[in-house]
Amino acid sequence: MISRWPLWLVLAGLVLAGPGRADPVEACPGEQGCQVEGGHYRLVLPDAAPAAPLAALMYFHGWQGSAEETAADPGLRALATRLGVALIAPDGAGRTWSYPGSPGRHRDEFAFVGRVLDDVAARFPIDPRRIMASGFSQGGSMVWYLACRMPERFRAFAPVAGAFWEPLPASCAGPRPALIHTHGTADATVPLAGRALRGGYRQGDVFRSLAILDPQARAVAVADFATGPDALACLPLNAAGTAPLELCLHPGGHVVDPAWIERAWRLTMGGEGPRPDHLSVKR
Repeated sequence: MISRWPLWLVLAGLVLAGPGRADPVEACPGEQGCQVEGGHYRLVLPDAAPAAPLAALMYFHGWQGSAEETAADPGLRALATRLGVALIAPDGAGRTWSYPGSPGRHRDEFAFVGRVLDDVAARFPIDPRRIMASGFSQGGSMVWYLACRMPERFRAFAPVAGAFWEPLPASCAGPRPALIHTHGTADATVPLAGRALRGGYRQGDVFRSLAILDPQARAVAVADFATGPDALACLPLNAAGTAPLELCLHPGGHVVDPAWIERAWRLTMGGEGPRPDHLSVKR
């Protein structure tokens, strides 16, 4: 899968790890990282000795990705350092995720993620009440299934370019969590409407996925979004007084930008600060 990491984020990662700021610490080094039943994960801390329990970003890689690639990614490391949070990188068995409808049939992903969360809480200074799940492509779809099946284990969800697969879930567990979904209107790899794949598998429709996650969500269409050439257009779909639920569209293809994840973090997890210069959000 193709990722887009802007040059400013790569440079930011070098600056943030430089003099005057602690270097990120590989807490699960080595080829196999931290082992749990069914697989392993990697974890990067923003500081060797955090003064208090940290919030964390758990990021699910795309198809053919790995925990090692996620933990080493300069854009994600810069983002985690800037937010002052831990980066948790689960490893997909077979370089994929075995959620319902996926071609992967390697393990029970929900049990695996639960074991990772339990292991992280037992071994590291991570606040289990302050973890956001994010991911790209197949990793984004994995995030959707976690929001549907395990909403109580995370504070918020920020999937990118991936939703439910067919057959779509009949319903989701409650209460409905905070979720910010980002997708490209020109995405041909995982289109907004989904597509059929070889072997009888089919990616699901993003708009139908939103309606399943929250049957009371505001109904929208692509025409409702005013996306500029470099802008992200976001519309809130949640009813007043409920957890944030947003759909954000950009005019690009199958790409991910850490700035989109940062925006979702600040909206759902708290934290103020200047928005990256290249990120212009239209409502």
